[in-house]
Formats: sequence, C-alpha cells, structure tokens
Amino acid sequence: MALALPVAAVAVTSSRDEATTAVAADLPKETVGGQDCARRYVAGGDAVVKGTHASDSTRYSEQLINEHAKPSPAPGPWCLYNTSVDPTTSEKYFKDGTPSQQAMAWDLRPDLITLTLGRQNSTIIDHIEKCYKNVKDHDFLDANVCALLVLNLPTHWTTLEQHLAQILNTYKIQMAGNPGLVVAVTGYFNPFPAATSAATKIPEFCAKLVDTIATCTARWILLPPALVTLDLVVKKLNTTIETVVKRFTEGSQGRFVFVNPYENFKGHCMKMEVAIKTTVYHPPSSTDKHDTDKDFGCGSDAWIASDGTTGFKLPFIYLTPAATGVLTTATQTTKEMGFNPNEKGHDCISDMIWEAVKHKLGVEEEPKEACK
Repeated sequence: MALALPVAAVAVTSSRDEATTAVAADLPKETVGGQDCARRYVAGGDAVVKGTHASDSTRYSEQLINEHAKPSPAPGPWCLYNTSVDPTTSEKYFKDGTPSQQAMAWDLRPDLITLTLGRQNSTIIDHIEKCYKNVKDHDFLDANVCALLVLNLPTHWTTLEQHLAQILNTYKIQMAGNPGLVVAVTGYFNPFPAATSAATKIPEFCAKLVDTIATCTARWILLPPALVTLDLVVKKLNTTIETVVKRFTEGSQGRFVFVNPYENFKGHCMKMEVAIKTTVYHPPSSTDKHDTDKDFGCGSDAWIASDGTTGFKLPFIYLTPAATGVLTTATQTTKEMGFNPNEKGHDCISDMIWEAVKHKLGVEEEPKEACK
C-alpha cells in the first residue's frame, strides 16, 4: 500500500509557525487509500531529527517509514509527523510553540514516538559549536579546555536529567490511555575522528612541510587529547539520557527503549580535509614552497555531513619559526567537517530504531543486524 504524508505532516517539518497552525487542526482524514491513518508516528527533537545538513527525504524518520514500516507486515497505513525544530533544547521541547512539540506528540495520538534531544542544550552544545570551531581553527588546546568545561560542569547535566524525566513522564501518562504506544529515545554518535586514528596521520602530514616539521608537530600532537575529551562528552551525554530512559523502561513493560548509535558510528566520523601551504625564504636568495594535505577524518566512510563551511584561520603563528630560513607565508583550509548525519548516518539510525521497536509494534519480522 502506498504511503502518503498528510498535509499536517508536511507542514510540521518546515517551520515552527507553520507547525503550530497545521497541527492545531483536526487530524487528517482519508489520507491513504481513502482511509484514515491506521498508525501514526511522531518524530520529535532537535537538528538531528530535523535533518539539518541532509535532505528531508533522507532523515531517519522518513527512512524508518519508507524502508521499514511501509514494506513490513506492520498494520498500516502509517502517517508520519516530523515535529522537530533546529535548534531545540530539552526545555524548548515542552515549552516553545503553540502547541509545543510535547503537546503535538500528545494531540496526534501516535503509536510510535521517537525523540532525539539533549545535544543542543545550553553548555552541552558547546562541544559541537565552540569546541568544534576550535578544532577547525587548529586551536586544539582551546578545544580541549572547552570540552573539559562541558564535561565537568554539573548544572547542565542535571538540567537535562530533570527535563528528560519530565518529558518521559508525560509520555508515560499518555501510555495509560494508549496501551500500544512505543517510545524510542535515541542517544548520539561522536562526529569527531578517533584520537588514535588522528594521531597516526600527524607524522606524515607534518613531514611534508620540511622546514616547519617541529612546529607543526608541536601543535598537532595537541589534537588527539582534545578528541579524547570530546569523545568523553558524547559518552556522558549518552549515559545521562540512558539512565533516565531506563527508569521508565522498567515500569512500562519495555515500551520505553533507548537506542544508542555511538558504537555503530565508530569509523564513520566526519571528514576533516586539511591543507597547509607554506613559503620559506632561505638567505641570500632561495625560496622554498612546501605543502601538505591530509583527511584526519573518515573519508569515504563518513556518515556525517559537511556543515558547508571552511576553516581559514592562518597557521602562521603556530608554524613559526622555521627550522632553517624564514617562514614568510602560511595558509590553510580545513574542509568537510560537520556534526549532523548524512543519508548513510540517518539510514543507520532508522535501522537501529526499527530493530528496537518492531516487535513491540506487533511486527512479526526476523531480527536483522542494523547498519549493514
């Protein structure tokens, strides 16, 4: 049976103003094959759910419907409502908008809710904004300090716990009137390269600069420690979310599930294509040019989309002085970095969610290995 998204489902994916107008209306009728929706799926949360840096058609909510729910023997037809907004914090989820995302998840009477929330909360977001920019600018010590502050300051983690518990408690009340409702809460992937992988690329990268090998190496060996700390931030974010979800799983006959894409995204980080060009003057009259380039990220295996921006901060300061001669120019570009999933990343998340919820939704389908 062909899938059709109701008018309201299309509207709630475009902007907050359109969403509040469309969803406030009655639920759609005669949307698929002349019938009302047999099942409804509400995907809520932040930029990941919104599909920022990817297309609407490839984000995980659409892939879950089109690749899993639609062709499966699940009762249908399904209607999809993507209520996500970029940015969304845990507080904005239940406060912003008329109605809010939380209210829409109630009013639409869904059979399945997915929620991706927490990474854009105050301070936590720094690891994909301030710290991320530090990495793009090759300010690796600053990136490490930034990530340590996100990791160790307690207030924002407590706030996330409290808000998420409040949101899930509302879902729990909703379940009392809808015994078939299933809620899948996702964790997050680490978009950054692995520290060990980056470390192995530094010697060759710096060796090509010839006259500034020492200064290049002194700066770039600060990258792996920063990547370690950034990885710890993602792990703590996932642990915080999982801890709250587990409390609700135990009292709901397993209808709350935590889906963590962290492990499956290993080896599928962002690209990080760095190119440095230098000119060194050797008195009395010789000039040498030395260039180097390297992808410190995951290359063709990346499941993270580029954010579309390039880092240009001059490396002249950290490459000075040259071992011999005088460094006269030094430029760099850092391209293809990002922190939101591309189509392959969304496909993996949709696979993982479906495997976690399909039996709870009554789908008699053999278990499959996700993300393969």
